[in-house]
Amino acid sequence: MARQGAHAGPPRPCTLRHWTMEAAVQAIAQAAQAARWRYAVTPNAAHFARLRAGDAALAGIYARADFCFLDSRVIALLARLAGLRPPPAIVGAELVEALFAHAITPASTVCVVGGSPEAMGRLQARFGIAPVRHLRPPMGFWRDEAELARAASFVADIGADYSFLCVGSPQQEILADRIARTGRARGVGICAGASIDFLTGLQRRAPRAVRRQALEW
Repeated sequence: MARQGAHAGPPRPCTLRHWTMEAAVQAIAQAAQAARWRYAVTPNAAHFARLRAGDAALAGIYARADFCFLDSRVIALLARLAGLRPPPAIVGAELVEALFAHAITPASTVCVVGGSPEAMGRLQARFGIAPVRHLRPPMGFWRDEAELARAASFVADIGADYSFLCVGSPQQEILADRIARTGRARGVGICAGASIDFLTGLQRRAPRAVRRQALEW
């Protein structure tokens, strides 16, 4: 996805591509080896509501994202009912699970912003990865310029292959964009919400049957 130039006018909404999960995992795995920072956003219904309400700052962050995946089977279903052809839903929790299953290896470096030390321990034990570099920023960090800069520098200084930003929206998207602005980060960032907690069993998703009916919220 092309980044906007300085005189490109109002930010465009992110471009939702018609990718399969396999293609998304492959593309992110390639980005993880890049010398520059790239980041993925996974907008759901709440995110689109903010964009529709005119949140220009968030729209700009989404427009600058390198990967934009539809994280809502509900929106996909409604779009199909309206006669549209939406991209396949790539739910963030399932994307993160697929990355750990098919892309991340013991040789990969992993950074997580958010989550608990318990989750990091479970993650390392389950997947046999190297110790996770972990930062747990204070509540409201994204509204404090010094704390936001500290979190961005933490990720940039580590330069992990995969950085999972698990601090909720819109703060994780704001952080992803701020990391890009450091000009010295590398690898790929995934705005991942509660995905690590789901993956490690600290939180539970809706039952699979509910998910298949597009009823998970």
